[in-house]
Amino acid sequence: MNSINHAERIRAKWQRGELCVGTNIALADAAISELFGEAGFDIAWIDMEHSAMTIADTANHVRACRAVELAPFVRVPSQDAAVIKQFLELHPAAVIVPRISSVAEAEAAVAACRYPPRGIRGFGPSRGIRFGGRTLDEYLQSVDDEIIVVLQIEHIDAVNDIEKILEIPGLDSIVPGPMDLSASMGVLDMDRPEVQAALHRLADACKAKGIPMGQSVGFDPDRVRTWVDAGVSWICCGGDTHLLWPAAKAMHDQMRQIGATN
Repeated sequence: MNSINHAERIRAKWQRGELCVGTNIALADAAISELFGEAGFDIAWIDMEHSAMTIADTANHVRACRAVELAPFVRVPSQDAAVIKQFLELHPAAVIVPRISSVAEAEAAVAACRYPPRGIRGFGPSRGIRFGGRTLDEYLQSVDDEIIVVLQIEHIDAVNDIEKILEIPGLDSIVPGPMDLSASMGVLDMDRPEVQAALHRLADACKAKGIPMGQSVGFDPDRVRTWVDAGVSWICCGGDTHLLWPAAKAMHDQMRQIGATN
């Protein structure tokens, strides 16, 4: 059977030390995922924390990703296990659990993504078992490899306990939330030296432990180079609205300028 979510492509690239590149999705139309896959991206960060999308919209994005060898990484809205479970049933390549601020929250988030005895995920797969096209035994033997569990570290307390967090069984990757992390440090500025030091502490800890770390930032070649040099395994830059607005604004301004000269 062909891949249902391309998680294996991401894991293989990580094992080979190759950088996975992605971008972010906040708009509902699944054609955006198809477009990004055609453009050659590895990862689509589908944002359910800060967008107006529904879970049905997310399901359409996940299905569109399958067709273009794009791995859907879904950031869920909360740490609530019941909410996470609904997105797990879409069988994306990864689930990103936001706003992790402690070891206890990290443990609970990972447990919500794994079946007993490793976790507390309730059982009721549909897409994951290909709607009946594979046996339960086949599914259970591979499900932990097929869904990557990513924790988003967004508080300085979690940074200070990162070594303990990286020891949690079932955790596959982390990604910082730079702005919310900076807020937990009393500022709202990810470029402050103390915030950058905290972010690099995460990168160093992941490198020492052999855990892939991601980064999600606005696109800037120098910033991307900094994080590649720091050893991140995947990076998501910009996104649908970030790409659309400046292009639309630039075209609008040129049209106005042409109109004003005639």
